[in-house]
Amino acid sequence: MNYLTLNYTMRLMLSLGIITFLNSCSMNAYAPAMSPSAPVYSSSSSGSLNRNRVSTAQRIVVKTASMNLDTNNVRATGEHIEQITTANGGHMLSYNERDDKQKSASFALRVPAEKLIIVMDEISQLGKVTYRKITVKDRTKEAIAQKARLAKLKQRQSRLQTLYRGAKNLKDKLELEKTLADIEEEIFSMEEGARQMQVFAKFSKLDISLSQKKIRGPVGTTLDATKWTWSKLFTIRE
Repeated sequence: MNYLTLNYTMRLMLSLGIITFLNSCSMNAYAPAMSPSAPVYSSSSSGSLNRNRVSTAQRIVVKTASMNLDTNNVRATGEHIEQITTANGGHMLSYNERDDKQKSASFALRVPAEKLIIVMDEISQLGKVTYRKITVKDRTKEAIAQKARLAKLKQRQSRLQTLYRGAKNLKDKLELEKTLADIEEEIFSMEEGARQMQVFAKFSKLDISLSQKKIRGPVGTTLDATKWTWSKLFTIRE
């Protein structure tokens, strides 16, 4: 091997060594970022959680119920019903007693929603239950929508009040005053409706109808038996 060939070979080997060293340094420099154990943070993940965060509203569930009972004494049973209602934290809304062909009475009660079934079970012991029904209605969406409408109405009221304070023309002030009065009335009505809905959720309405059983005496029983016998004698086929 002559001198030129040897010199060329040595330069080539030196160049390859330098390139290999540089590549090795480059890979070591980027190794932490490519390491599987390195934590990865995504800025979009936290933003997604914030967007998906939903505020849970308190559910508003309204329960209503009705019962029909046959009893031996309407008035005595009515007094017991009032005692049961009061003992369970409720109150009577209305009472109506009738004494025409058949003695009867009707009640409208308000009882705590959580004690509705307890009250109905206690009342059912006072006679023979011929009808019993409980209705449950979720009014949460209605309450949320009403709250949103009320907020918008109050914002409009605030804007109109600002215009009213700055109005110079008498006609404009009178028109704004009338509009504000209408809005005030609507706000009061909506707020009262919201309060009533809360009351209905806490206290269930229970409607009760009482019918007094007819107790036949000896003569009445005999007449009923005679009537039944004659009807059978003159009936060929039913």
